[in-house]
Formats: sequence, C-alpha cells, structure tokens
Amino acid sequence: MATRFFLSNGPRRLLTLSVIIPLLVAHTIQAAEELPVQKTDLLIVGGTESGCAAAVQAARMGVKSITIVNDIEWLGGQFTAESLVAIDENRPPSGYGNGVPFPRAGIFKELMDRIEAINTEKFGHPRPGNTHVITTALPSDAERAFRELLEPGVKSGQIRIISHQYPVKVHVEDNENTLRLTGVDFASSESKTPTLRIDADVVVDATDWGDVIRLSGAGYEYGPDLKQKYGEPLAPENREDYPLTDMNPITYNMLIEETDEYQPIPKPASYDIRNYTKNNYPRDPAYIYGARRIVDHYGFPDIEHPDVILLCFAPCDYPLDILPKAVVDALEATEQGASQKNIVEMNREQRQIVFEDAKQHSLGYLYYLQTAVHDEMPDKTHSFRRFKLSDDFGTKDQLPPKPYIRESIRLHTMHMLKQQETTGYGNDSLNFADCMFHDGVACFQFEYDFHPTKRVFLDKGNPAGPWQNAFRKGRTWGPPYSGLSLFPARSLIPENMRGLLGAQKNLGYTSIVSSAVRLHDQCMAIGQGVGALAAVAIQNNRELHAIPYQSDMMEQIWVSLCTNNEGYEPAMLWPWRDLEPEHPAFVAVNQLSIRKLLPLDPVEVAFQADQPAEESWKQELLKISQDHFDATELSLPEGKFTRGELATYWWDVVRLLDFGFPHQQPGDQDGDEIADAQDPLPFTTGISSWPEWRPDPSEDGLPDNLASLETLVHQFNFGGPNTAPVANFTLDQGETYSDARGYGWDQSLRDQHRIRGLSLESLKETFIFTRSHATWEYALPTGKYQITFSVGDSSHEQEGQNVTVEGKSALEQISTRRGRFKEVSLPVEVTDGLLTVELGAPKSTTNTCLNWLRIEQVK
Repeated sequence: MATRFFLSNGPRRLLTLSVIIPLLVAHTIQAAEELPVQKTDLLIVGGTESGCAAAVQAARMGVKSITIVNDIEWLGGQFTAESLVAIDENRPPSGYGNGVPFPRAGIFKELMDRIEAINTEKFGHPRPGNTHVITTALPSDAERAFRELLEPGVKSGQIRIISHQYPVKVHVEDNENTLRLTGVDFASSESKTPTLRIDADVVVDATDWGDVIRLSGAGYEYGPDLKQKYGEPLAPENREDYPLTDMNPITYNMLIEETDEYQPIPKPASYDIRNYTKNNYPRDPAYIYGARRIVDHYGFPDIEHPDVILLCFAPCDYPLDILPKAVVDALEATEQGASQKNIVEMNREQRQIVFEDAKQHSLGYLYYLQTAVHDEMPDKTHSFRRFKLSDDFGTKDQLPPKPYIRESIRLHTMHMLKQQETTGYGNDSLNFADCMFHDGVACFQFEYDFHPTKRVFLDKGNPAGPWQNAFRKGRTWGPPYSGLSLFPARSLIPENMRGLLGAQKNLGYTSIVSSAVRLHDQCMAIGQGVGALAAVAIQNNRELHAIPYQSDMMEQIWVSLCTNNEGYEPAMLWPWRDLEPEHPAFVAVNQLSIRKLLPLDPVEVAFQADQPAEESWKQELLKISQDHFDATELSLPEGKFTRGELATYWWDVVRLLDFGFPHQQPGDQDGDEIADAQDPLPFTTGISSWPEWRPDPSEDGLPDNLASLETLVHQFNFGGPNTAPVANFTLDQGETYSDARGYGWDQSLRDQHRIRGLSLESLKETFIFTRSHATWEYALPTGKYQITFSVGDSSHEQEGQNVTVEGKSALEQISTRRGRFKEVSLPVEVTDGLLTVELGAPKSTTNTCLNWLRIEQVK
C-alpha cells in the first residue's frame, strides 16, 4: 500500500514521497516533521449550512466523533457568512410569492423554526421582513440558530468545531489502484504552514470551492458543459462563446441599516458610475424597498428596530469569466497564468484578489444609490443615503466575511445529475421529474437559474475601463424550471475516490443542474442526506460506493432521515406538494413513496392524505406490494380509510418485510442493456421513471404526429413576440387580418398572449386568448380540409372555452385542467375563400386560450 497526497497549489496528478520535499519548498508549505495525527470518525471540512446539517444528522444517528473544521468563525454559509438573509427556498414555477412547491421539513425546518423564534423574541414577529421570500433574519441571529442546532452534539462530545483552519494537503492511500482519502492537513487562516492533521473514516467536502476534492485528485469539472457531453437541452453547442471560466457569478451582499443622517459612504477608489447606469435590473431602484427589506418597521409599526435592507441584486453580481485589468495584473503577479484560471482552480491568495475587487464593485453600487439615485429622487423619504453599512458582521469593512457563492467544483460522481433527468415529466415543471431515483436522499425544485455570467467592457472593450454584467444565451434566470425532483446518493460519491463525499455545492451534477440546486433549504437537505449516508457507512463498515445498490443500507438512510423521533422534524423523501411533516401520515407516505410502494404517476403531485381511499387506489396499492414482495397473502383491511390512514396502516404491514432492490444481473441490474454506471435508473427499465405511464395524447397540448407533406397546408403557433420559433409553424402574434399576410384577426390581440415557459415545448407554453369573442381568418381556396387545434394553459385551469370553425361548434363551454389541454380535429368545407375560426363567445367572461392550429387538405 502506497501513501500519496496532494498540495493546494500543485498539479492534480498524484505525487509520490520521492518528489514531495522539493515541491513543499516550491509552494512555501513547510512541514519538516510529521504532524501528530488526530482521529475522528467523520471529518467535515467547511462550516457551511450543508456541513452543519451533515454533522447534526450524523450525531443524531450515533456517530461518536464528528469534527467540523471551518476557515472562519461563523457557521452557516449562505444564511450567515455570505449574508443571503432573505432566505431562499425551493420555489414552484409560479415564482416568488411566499410559496414553496412542497413544505419545509427536516433539519431545515428545525433551523427555520429557531430563526423565527429568535425573530419573535427580538422583533415581536417571526417574519419581520418585507421581501419576495418567506423568512428573513439578521446574519448574526441566523448564526446563533446554527449554534443552537449543533449544541446538543457539542455538549454530548460527539461534535467538535475547529475554526480558522483551512485544508492545505490531503493523505490518500493507493491499495491496488483503489484510492482512499484518509486524512487532511490544515493550516491557520493566517499561515500556509500545516499545523493540524486529522484522519477520518469519511471526509465530507462542504467547503466553498471544493478544496478537499481538488487536493485529493478526485475527478471534478467546472465551467459550462457543452451539449455533446451530457445532451442537455439548454447546454451550449460550442466552447467559443462559453469559456471554462464562465460560472454563476459571485456577489458581495451588503446589509444596510437605517439612520437619521443623510451621509453616503466614502467614494470607492475604483468607482465609475458607468458600471451601474447600464444595468436594467431593477429598473427602478425603489423596487429594492419592497424586495429585500430584512427588517421592516414601517410595515410592522410595533418593531422598534431600524429598517434593514439586503442589497443583493444583479448590479452587484460579479462575473468570473473575464476579469478587469487591475485584477488580472494582481493575479499574474502571484503566478503566471493565474488570471486565466477558473476560480475553483485558484489558491486562497488569488481568490482574495478577486474578492476584494468584487467588494469594491458592490460598494460602488451602494455609493451609486446614495448619490446618483438620491439626487434624482423627487421624494427623499426613502433615500438610500439614510442608510449605513450594518455592523452585524463585526468585520473591519462592514461587509460579510465571504461573497455569496452560487457555483463551485462539480465532483465527478457515480452518477452526474443532468437537466433532462430533473425536468418534469413531459417537459412540465409542475410534474414529478422524469427520473425519480431509487437512491434519493433529498428533494428539490427550482428554476435553472443563472445570474449574469458575462462581463462586457463598455469602453471599446478596454479591460481597464467600466463594465457591465450580461447574460449568455441559455444561461439566464428561469424559466424553465426543474420538476419536483430527488437528489440521488450516487451524486454525492466520487467515482474514483473512496472515503470522500461531496456537499454544499461540490456535488455530482452538471452546470445547468447546479443552477437549480443552490438554495438554502436544498443545501441543508442534501447536507442532511450526506450525514445519513456517512453515518450508515461508518456504523456498518460499508464502502460508500456500495451503499446506493444495497437496499438494506438505503433503508437505514431513509428511516434515519424520515422518522417520528420526538423533537426532530422528519425529512422529506418524496416531494409531495401537500403533505406537512406534522401530518400523522407524513412518515408512512414518504417511506412508501421512496420505495415505490404507493400508486404513483408523474402528474398527480398532491397526495390528498385526508381524502377517501378509492377502491381502485386501494387495489393498486395492494397489487404493487404483492408483486414486489411476491406475497399474494398480503391483504387490505376492511372498512373505510382516508389515503393517509391506509398508508399509515400499510407502512406498518410492509416495513418489516425484506424490501430488496430487484436485482437481475451484475452490471445491468434491470437488464435494459444500459450499464449501471451510466444508468440513471438501474432498477427501472429505460431512462424514465414512468415507462408504463402515458398521458392521454388528446390532452398533452402537442400534435400527435407530423403532418403529411402531401396534405399539409399550414401550421400556426399562437403567442407573443418573444415566443421561441417552432419548426414548420408560423407565429401568429394577434395582429389584425391583412391581405398581404393572408391571415389575422378581426381585432388586435397583440396584448392578449402568454408565454408560460414551464417546459421547452413552445407549442403548449404559448397561447393567444380572448375573454369575449374574436374571429381569426386564413385565406384558403375552396375545398375540404381537416382542422386540428389545441386550447388550454400549462399553468392554470381555464373554464368555459369555446371554439367554432366554419360555423361548426368545435368546443362549447369546455374546461381544461392546469397543464391539460383539449385537442380537437374536425373536417370542414371552405366555400368563400376564407377559413374562419371564432374564439370565445359573445358576452363570455372566461378565457379561451388557443395554442396552435393545423390545416390539412382532404383529398
């Protein structure tokens, strides 16, 4: 067995002991003597929210020795040190609006309950802010909540927290070409000299930038993934316009507090007003008052604390693709080529150069608000000049200890999570994801959300001049959204390194998916899953790589995450939209769902626990278990039950049975000729969780087949000017009829269109509508034709829709469910040279929503 280890500034190849001493000198990391070794069961590097959640979960599962090593004092990551204190949660496709796609659960809910209790104690209100999210907090109060969450484990002696230390070297054993991470050396935040070595059975990388992963030699990725790599619909085609330095930007968030003075901050040395005047979001800076007020004593008159505002907006976003000249010069002075590195590849000194410029950019925005915007405000009552930087962080510059980090290293794992796997079934974001993994350990839903990743220099491309951030095509904030998704254990486990787990944003997913899995609750839910996975491996002496394929181990993880332990909130294993953790059936429904022992389909995302259990549902429930356990003797109880009551009863029946994954053959468990290493669903035939489920083709909002070129006359897609083009369809934007075009409406409907954007299928995501009556005509020679069209709305139920074609009533008072459509095909005869379609009905007050229309000639 050979011992190998890696250095923070060195190359990623393995380094043997024979070459290590010169490299130590070259990298100014000196360790003439071996460090004394401290041993722990679970080493968590990084005090982020994900790292803290992992520690709490592992301690609750009985892991005896857990060590958190953090490079600063503050715990809590985004909640605290990064000052994203308008706490962002999973969000449904309806967007902001104080709603979430499924209830808070698990350790995240416990933390939020603590934060809201602290808010109530301090301000008299659990949610004292006025933002587009649900809960806000001062960073120091959120940090207190994390300390309280960890306190039982600290008091029991299970959790030890070491601050102001960062990883500089890792120890890796090579046993017959199997690499295992065994320990990490740390240096003080003020030094490069290792002073501390900790060995562990399992090491979790919950750092900001995946430093342990990078040091270990485990495979990782960064920058935009091209479409050819993973086949993602939103991925770019070429590298030319999407450099590897392109990342979701960092942001130095600022917390400002109301005063009685009108005193702007000192003008930043590098301030250039042109850096901020070109930004169009928000167009009206006064919008910030309604979007990011952390404490709102105007909205809550009994709050005596001054207003506190979070400045976290696109003008503060700092792209990482191309850096300003001053930053480039400073980086090159540290190492030739440093300015061309992706930020994950930089060392701490180099990153700090970038951070300092990002700080100045954010301060410049505040100065801009306090001067240029102030001078233009007719009413100075809400002037930003009345606000000063908060002292909440205790830092010299009054800025948070760290920038807000949206994207990091992407660990190369057993399974790389891809956009098409997380998209809602049928490209509908309101559905469960297309792949509901057998080894899920957390739930999520969010838009594929990139802030501006591109830096554009405004003065003829001069990198020493002013700049603005901008979006790259396909890398914007949503839509589209993911579906209601599961995060698999396999996407936490590196493919080529034992004893290591990813956490925080150092996970096994693509760049696109990383943009949808970066929120506060997601990081905590995944961190909790990491803690459970690590605990099961440690306590059963199992290899992490084996656990996702061992049903008994996964069951231990699921039971530990979702159980009715008094005082602990059960975590969510399956993203039911309507099931609260307090519901008596919560645990049973989640445990049955993750095992696929409940009747499930991709579009029914509400469990309806308090509704009666229909006979057909009961029989399907019984058959699923009889087939899985090969137990025809299983039977249902007599009597009437709600769904929740029956699920609770059934969980008690099957929980002690040998669940077992349906193994068929080694390397290809489901026999679908997709090797397990590449198969997102190794126990389900094919690459979708719903191979047997098919929607009614007359309700999916899409043409059932391609029109024959011999009979096709024309096809129209109805929508607004920003509608994505659809091959072989003409976009009708609601304009009035003209002879030149040969089609149009009897009135302008240009303002009566919607683009829902819940999926990539433009035909069903766009429509023109009328609440009364409108007529559309198309110049068409006399003859017989087949007309096919679709009405409906992917986001909302639409009642009372009416369509008439050539005087024939095709639809009368028809209602469509959210995400369900009505497609109609009928023969008509045109005798006057015009095909006439009437939308809606006179005196109607309900919408009729026309998606698309096809005209075919009947021969």
